[in-house]
Amino acid sequence: MKEYLKLGFTAPNELYKAMKMTRKQLFYYFALLTLVITISMASLLMTVMGNLKEDGQEITEKLPSFQITDDKLMVEEKTESYVHQTNSFLFFFDPNDSIQEEEIDTNVERLNTPIGIGLMDDQFYLNIVGQSLPVSYAQLGTFNDSDFKDIMADMGRFSPVVLFFTFVVTYIASGFSLLYEWLIIALFANVMKTFARIAIPFGKIARMALIALSVPTVIFALFETFGLFIPFTFEITLGFSLLFVYRSLKNYKKEHKN
Repeated sequence: MKEYLKLGFTAPNELYKAMKMTRKQLFYYFALLTLVITISMASLLMTVMGNLKEDGQEITEKLPSFQITDDKLMVEEKTESYVHQTNSFLFFFDPNDSIQEEEIDTNVERLNTPIGIGLMDDQFYLNIVGQSLPVSYAQLGTFNDSDFKDIMADMGRFSPVVLFFTFVVTYIASGFSLLYEWLIIALFANVMKTFARIAIPFGKIARMALIALSVPTVIFALFETFGLFIPFTFEITLGFSLLFVYRSLKNYKKEHKN
């Protein structure tokens, strides 16, 4: 296993040496790269969830006292409708029925805000990354500003169960993402092998393709861990991985001519 790690990071032009990998080693290498991506994504998710707590506190500090009476939003004193934006939320407080659902959806999309929340005249409206969820106050039953503050406070809390569930879901998602990239690179590499007139089974080409993913996968994972997002990561990963495979096939052909 160590020799293939060293191969992926220090000698990507000699990927043909990965043809000797056993299925067990192949599985472990895939699992390891998936873990790298998972740690990066989980770190990012924890940061986002931490921001949710801070942003939620910012919103609730300015929230007027209210309660739901006869399925309507009622405030103790006459209050103008307003909008409050944070990094995580676009919050609409509208006891005067002056804001429409379409306005929330449009602004959430335009401002690229992850979550839109509307405490409207007759409903609680939620927009999460473009998906709308209106909930009538009749469904909520007894509801007031204290209940809303509790909901916002709970968003940033981490329990062992939540952390474990987040890790498992993120690992599975990362695995599918890596599997997709691996398949695309392996298919392209197989075409390159055919044009180069090299007789190598697809299984061995797939082993080369997986090792070729090592450098770009780890580099982009590190960038994302620190909140640095590079555009066209898939295209760049594909380009570098195929370049490594191409050079490795050339070296393989030279060695087997002698």
